[in-house]
Amino acid sequence: MCGIAGFWSKRGGSLDGGDAWLRSTLAELEHRGPDDSGMWAERSSGVLLGHRRLSIIDLSPLGHQPMVSTSGSAAIVFNGEIYNHRSLRLELERRGFAFRSESDTEVLLNGYACWGELVLDRLVGMFAFAIWDRSTETLFLARDRAGEKPLYYALTEAGVAFASEVAPLAKLHAVDTRIDAAAVSLYLQYQYVPAPRSIYAGIRKLPAAHAMSIGRERSRIWRYWDPVPIAAGPRLAIGPDDALDELERLLRDALRGQMIADVPLGAFLSGGIDSSAVVSMMTELSTRPVRTFTIGFDVPRYDESRQAACVAHHLGTDHTVEYLTERDAVALIPDVPAMYGEPFGDSSALPTHLVSRVARKHVTVSLSGDGGDEALGGYTRYDELERILLLSRLPSPLQALARTVCGRLPGRLGRGASLVGVAPREVFRARVGVFRSDDVQAMTGAVPPLEEFDRAWAAAAVQPVRQRAMLADLLTYLPEAILVKVDRAAMRISLETRAPLLDHRLLEFTLRLPPELTRRKRLLKRLVYRRIPRALVDRPKQGFGVPLGKWFRGELRELLFDALTPARMRTVGIEQFAPVQKVLASHMSGAFDEYPRLWTLLMLSLWHDRHRALASGREPVPLAPAIVERRSAEAFALHQIRV
Repeated sequence: MCGIAGFWSKRGGSLDGGDAWLRSTLAELEHRGPDDSGMWAERSSGVLLGHRRLSIIDLSPLGHQPMVSTSGSAAIVFNGEIYNHRSLRLELERRGFAFRSESDTEVLLNGYACWGELVLDRLVGMFAFAIWDRSTETLFLARDRAGEKPLYYALTEAGVAFASEVAPLAKLHAVDTRIDAAAVSLYLQYQYVPAPRSIYAGIRKLPAAHAMSIGRERSRIWRYWDPVPIAAGPRLAIGPDDALDELERLLRDALRGQMIADVPLGAFLSGGIDSSAVVSMMTELSTRPVRTFTIGFDVPRYDESRQAACVAHHLGTDHTVEYLTERDAVALIPDVPAMYGEPFGDSSALPTHLVSRVARKHVTVSLSGDGGDEALGGYTRYDELERILLLSRLPSPLQALARTVCGRLPGRLGRGASLVGVAPREVFRARVGVFRSDDVQAMTGAVPPLEEFDRAWAAAAVQPVRQRAMLADLLTYLPEAILVKVDRAAMRISLETRAPLLDHRLLEFTLRLPPELTRRKRLLKRLVYRRIPRALVDRPKQGFGVPLGKWFRGELRELLFDALTPARMRTVGIEQFAPVQKVLASHMSGAFDEYPRLWTLLMLSLWHDRHRALASGREPVPLAPAIVERRSAEAFALHQIRV
């Protein structure tokens, strides 16, 4: 796991200030790779590559990057892990390739020399990399299939620049750093800025499962792996028992590859189905107790530590719990804009970073259960979608009655009543988003399409709505929200995370399963029940959150009202303040818990403060500093309990 950056000036020679920019960028990316740093240049071609290393496999200097191939024909900077690098190495050795190191980086580099761009089809792993091909004078960029590793780029008149994070690119003078109005509208609707956009007009993200080739005369971007045709195609003729056996085999194979590391390795454990599935199978593959990590909160509704401890005790893991106060999470809020570089509206970023800090004290790599909900139908919104569509089949008068009666109910069910009779795609769009499209239209004057969401929904039209919703999440919510959240939160303190349930071979299998086998994670639950008593893991699905609703009415009230003023909203592209005022009033009155919308707006406002300060050469000063200055020893005094 590392940080990468570089540029190519097509005019040849050095980009003005390029060396200084890359050195500054590598210093800025130190948290992604604190163990080593390197730069490589081919001045005559205008190429400069930089790398920050978090040493995981082959800790020796032979794994240093940027790495040049033995023949000297190519150079690479690589972030991620190739889990099948050993088998690829054997195949390449049979083809006559020699190796100087044990690193997966050299396997990838020789793989490119052997198979060219088609090397992507052979890789099992998570990755973002850039290869400079000296023979063709081409820069080759790629991201992994699920989108675990990030890659931003900027095309300018001078050439192309790229980096693992967005902030360094925004410091290049040639890059257009005006705020992308369409990106703001998409953010308000979904809580994230979806690829290929970024919050900046002149910076783009390379989407998940995409590659990019940039030459002097021709450039292209293409998708090299696509789950849509798989999901839209015929289903496997398979029964539940055979499906369970195959799922178990695929997960075990994924874990064998992902448990390889030359540094300490552990796993996050919440006590839920996904993390319990991963950890229970890890214990079967490990020769020593697996290290597991959980955080506990002093707010019972958000505390999973007791359930996790019970599962850990049953599995015999070496379990660590650290108990945090609300103040620990609140103190993190000013750091979120810097952590993500763009507006990011998922408040579970706070506990995700906190549990990552706990794990990093003991391990360098931590496995997670991410991907189980998307692959095997675990989100409750899939059930809500089906219930709303069931009501939508009623005759029109009864639909109106359902809207009236259900609309009086509290929570999501009451709000969902307004969606009775709405087209299925728009029902799910409303359920997965925060602000509805009419709210976004009112605030910004535009509702841009989310192409991948629409493509998934249209291509899988022959499938049940649950399958279409799962596919839409796999293409949008998973890579743009879940995996962004985990990568930035963990890499901020140099922790590598791995997600065995996102192995593309396992995903391809689940995409072809009969619909009845991907309801509410039935298969994954059965896999867990083979190893853990049902009583320990059977509980209502619980999000990984913090009590923001309470905080916004209490100690964060001042910060919220400072950040969400008409003037501040106008600076981020929200011209009409009435929808914001309505949400504030609704929350403060206690009518509804509006914390997801308020957090989304707060993060946009705080990000813009940081953006404006950095653009003027100043360090950002957080709003209402008295609220968040409690960074005393008490604020992060975490007491440790071993189970």
